[in-house]
Amino acid sequence: MGKYHIYNGDKALFCCGSRPELIKISPVYHQLRIAGKITPLLCNTGQQKDLLTPHLDIFDIKADFQLDVMVREQSLDQLMTRLFTQLPRTFDQCQPDIVIIQGDTASALAAATIAHTKNLPIAHIEAGLRTHDKASPFPEEIYRKNISTLAQWHFCPTEKARQNLLRENIAQENIFVTGNTSVDMVIKTHKELNGNICHMLPFRRNRARPFFLITLHRRESQGAPLMQITTSLLTFIRSRPEFDFILPLHPNPATSHMIKSRLGGQKNIFLIAPLPYPQFVRLMADAFAIITDSGGIQEEAPSLNTPVIVVRNKTERAEGVESGCLRLAGTGNDTILYELNLLIDDKAHYKRMQQAPNPFGDGQAADRICAHLTDIVEKNHAPTYSPKR
Repeated sequence: MGKYHIYNGDKALFCCGSRPELIKISPVYHQLRIAGKITPLLCNTGQQKDLLTPHLDIFDIKADFQLDVMVREQSLDQLMTRLFTQLPRTFDQCQPDIVIIQGDTASALAAATIAHTKNLPIAHIEAGLRTHDKASPFPEEIYRKNISTLAQWHFCPTEKARQNLLRENIAQENIFVTGNTSVDMVIKTHKELNGNICHMLPFRRNRARPFFLITLHRRESQGAPLMQITTSLLTFIRSRPEFDFILPLHPNPATSHMIKSRLGGQKNIFLIAPLPYPQFVRLMADAFAIITDSGGIQEEAPSLNTPVIVVRNKTERAEGVESGCLRLAGTGNDTILYELNLLIDDKAHYKRMQQAPNPFGDGQAADRICAHLTDIVEKNHAPTYSPKR
């Protein structure tokens, strides 16, 4: 495993700042705490403070270190400056033995860079995702490729992700295919849902009406692409009065202001505040289909048998398109309308999407990641995940 050595009782520092990161590290954090070989600690960078902080209680996690890096409408370079100013103090206070990061955020890249400068080993959860286009998604494609050059151990959701890393000359003995921890979380949360959650969704008063769930937030969609997407959605929404459309607004004003101006005022569309994760899982499970530019939803919804239309031109989760649970619609009017109408008009097509297998995991990714981390401690062999196709 190289020059790094992790021992029983050593401290693992998780660094995260967004809600998706917290969702995906949560099962690993808890598994480590139960196993007792490595002590997990959490630094909340505050990158999405309003969205992430309430979920610490939901997921029963305490932030051992709390940063404050967000300033309204700051640029990416300003965000990075604040991360590189505040994070080193956390490392000095914590004195971790290993740093565990998830995904491809600014917080993840900053934490990986600082860990590298301090000669600390890095474990990367959700490693190897690629579109091979630096502009799509931006800046995530750049961030995750840079993180891969710094990390010692790479936990990949799929074999395709592993192959991406092998092509980048990452040593195969440091790459582990585990599935994605987002699937762990959505399966667990869905099993634990109860009827009381429905009372917290007042916009679902008429539960007999089918609905589409919509999420739009990506940076590269802002401007002309988001204008095209919302134009297509408005046409579709007006043509399908028998459906409701529920859209939780992202806190980024650049996105939410345009969505409000373009889609607000329609009788059958509900623009709502972001929901706690359990309520959002309920919506994903109950939706007729999901329209999204999100990455995490592409992984989660197939485990709920909910078809997903991806309104992006490229996806780093091509396995879902190959499996049939996702359809890549692009951002153009004709392709979006074609894919959405096909879902309703072709029942066999809809059923195939519902029944397509989820290639991103089986709900046991955290178990495998913790087994590999324990193996790093104990120098044994741990299990590898091979998805059934």
